[in-house]
Amino acid sequence: MYRQSFRLPLRAAIAIGLVIVVTIPLWAIRDVLTLANFSLIYLLLTLIIAVWLGTFPSVTAALISFFCFNFFLIKPYYTLAVEDPRELLDLFIFLLVALITGQLTAYARQQAEVARHRAREQFILYELSSAFNRLHDREDIYQTLQTVVRENLPVKECVVLSTRETAPPNARQTTVYLFIGVHEQVYGTLCVGFESAPNESQRRFLMACVVQAAMALQRIDLAEDVQRSQAVKEADRLKTTLLHAVSHDLRTPITIIKTAASNLHALPEQLSPAEKQEMARVIEQEADNLNRLVGNLLDMSRLQAGALVLNEDWTAVSEIAGDVAALAYQRYQSARIRLNFPDDMPLVRCDYGLMLQALGNIADNALRYEPENNQAEIRGVFDAHEVWLEVVNHGPTIPAAEKKIIMEPFSRGGDGHVGLGLAISQGIVEAHHGRIWVEDTPGGGATFIIALPRSPMTDESDVDLDRG
Repeated sequence: MYRQSFRLPLRAAIAIGLVIVVTIPLWAIRDVLTLANFSLIYLLLTLIIAVWLGTFPSVTAALISFFCFNFFLIKPYYTLAVEDPRELLDLFIFLLVALITGQLTAYARQQAEVARHRAREQFILYELSSAFNRLHDREDIYQTLQTVVRENLPVKECVVLSTRETAPPNARQTTVYLFIGVHEQVYGTLCVGFESAPNESQRRFLMACVVQAAMALQRIDLAEDVQRSQAVKEADRLKTTLLHAVSHDLRTPITIIKTAASNLHALPEQLSPAEKQEMARVIEQEADNLNRLVGNLLDMSRLQAGALVLNEDWTAVSEIAGDVAALAYQRYQSARIRLNFPDDMPLVRCDYGLMLQALGNIADNALRYEPENNQAEIRGVFDAHEVWLEVVNHGPTIPAAEKKIIMEPFSRGGDGHVGLGLAISQGIVEAHHGRIWVEDTPGGGATFIIALPRSPMTDESDVDLDRG
């Protein structure tokens, strides 16, 4: 946008040519027109050249018009001598008026060009600022800055040097180095190689682009600081909530373990073998509860920190349900879970261990409220888009108000236990792009439903169901 339409000598030659072209018809009718007519015509020509070509061509046109006026149109012809001395005054007044008029017109043209350039610069800077506001990556900002500079300035090269790179000591006069930074923070250095030494307008425009880029980079830094601050606040809130929520749940098994162990140590003679065996069983059970609670807390911390990594593979959800039922049998020493899966149940891509944990947490929650003489049920349902795992409980129905918060971390159920397992299950299912919700079981109870998306099996030979 800063390139001139014509080189200076060419513009001067065009001005001379226009004066000659106008002089030829004036010479042909010089006996018809008056000196005033000639003066006005040449003045008009000088104005046109000043508006079109600028200052130097207008001065050139005024001087050549003065010569042609005297040489071809004033008697005696073809000489610079003047027959009437008063005509000499007319000639010099014409020359002075032509020069002043050309200068003023050229100045107005220059100001108009400057205004257009500045308006263009403002538009480019506005577009650049809008583009920066949509970017959230530093490399994208650097790339956008380089693109704008290359498209709007006569440059041969434009690169961004990192803070670890330094400018060469023998930089040329056509190369400009500008720090990209705000206050004491420097993000890099913009290196721009011009085709020729840049003028003040080009330098000013380049600096404005760099300032816009620096402000965009500072905005990214501030956004990251806000995110870190929010993460710290969330961690503090999580820690406070954790301490309040698990104080009772941690103390209860510790107190039971401590009491049972103390009785075994202090009253070994008074306790019967059956009582000792029962206390040992209680210690083991409460230790398992404590271990499960601590594990849930660690898993919840991983979910809150976004550190969950999926190792997905093709999996039969009936196998996951079977492992959950087997673990429940080991814990309760009875078949507490009934499985119901169709033979054509499709495979899904998921992390086997995480889905086992998610389904296990839901099953534990269901068994906690399942009547002892009943079995909870895990059944599979599928359609063209999803595979459903339904965990059916036949205990008390969950109130509508509790359904809204039952999946939230640290919510307490009717038995007063802190609710972490369901929140962890929800996080794992959502990490698999699935859904989880709870419905009422017909006849009483609650049915938790996990919906996982079905993935197209492009190569069934890659499916490996052998888990050792």
